[in-house]
Amino acid sequence: MSLFAMLFPGQGSQYVGMLSSFFYRSNNIFYNTFDEASEYIHFDLFKLIQEGPKFKLNESKYTQVAILTASVSIYRFWNYKHGKAPTFMSGHSLGEYSALVCSDSIKFSDALNFVFLRGQLMEEITINRPTLMQAIIGIDKKKAQTACSTIKSKKIVSLSSINSHNQIVISGDKSAVYKASLNCKKLGAKHIFTLNTNIPAHSKLMKPISEKLKKMLNMISVHPPKIPVINNVDVTSENNSENIKNALIRQIYSTVRWKEVIDFMKLKKNFVMLEIGPNKILTKLNKKDKKIISFSTNNLKNFLIAFKKINQGINEHK
Repeated sequence: MSLFAMLFPGQGSQYVGMLSSFFYRSNNIFYNTFDEASEYIHFDLFKLIQEGPKFKLNESKYTQVAILTASVSIYRFWNYKHGKAPTFMSGHSLGEYSALVCSDSIKFSDALNFVFLRGQLMEEITINRPTLMQAIIGIDKKKAQTACSTIKSKKIVSLSSINSHNQIVISGDKSAVYKASLNCKKLGAKHIFTLNTNIPAHSKLMKPISEKLKKMLNMISVHPPKIPVINNVDVTSENNSENIKNALIRQIYSTVRWKEVIDFMKLKKNFVMLEIGPNKILTKLNKKDKKIISFSTNNLKNFLIAFKKINQGINEHK
């Protein structure tokens, strides 16, 4: 396996007890990384992910830093064991920040502070405004667009993410998303389920917070990634710091073009995908594509399986 890509998950992959096997059976990398993160946000992240409460972990400002820290911990452990470097990196939504940190484009501390604010501002959108995110299974992007465009009201519903050819996420005002999901059913959707998040991510509702995030992002140093990072909004790898920042700001209210990201990597002969995060959401998504070999690192057992498979014949002594 000479070519492989690392994928970093976004919000929704959190759960109480995540990474437990790493903490109890590996070295101090995980403890140290979570201690580092806790110091920057002035909150005990390790206690939160191990003990909960669940409602607190599901608050976006904590969810986002917890997932970022989990992904960075796993990546640091991969490097500690001298794992192979990927050809590409990409992250789904929030995961793009994890990818940029792991590719040495953004400092971990800067990313922590930024995504903590990002989560706070995204939550503020929902104050006194009911919102919803739903995954639509069984119809394509065109039909989902049609279902959303027929909603005639001042309420907002947007295509939040194109995860695969038949899995589309929509988000926005609760009533508009609900009506659009009914339209999706009429157009052939097989399943519709509500996502584990309290924010209308990647909808036009997020546009007002983009200016605040832009001001903070302009104070952060961004460097060319040492490993190419394919972004969500343009499906390109940027080396210019201003272009990277611009893509991150647009990402907050734009559709995540995940299917195109995966298609791009396949076009570049990357058919092995390694998910670096606390769950297996992106891995399960890829398993629908028979051309892709997918591995997860959500626990120590799966990490070691993936490590052996990807580094076979190269780091067998590790």
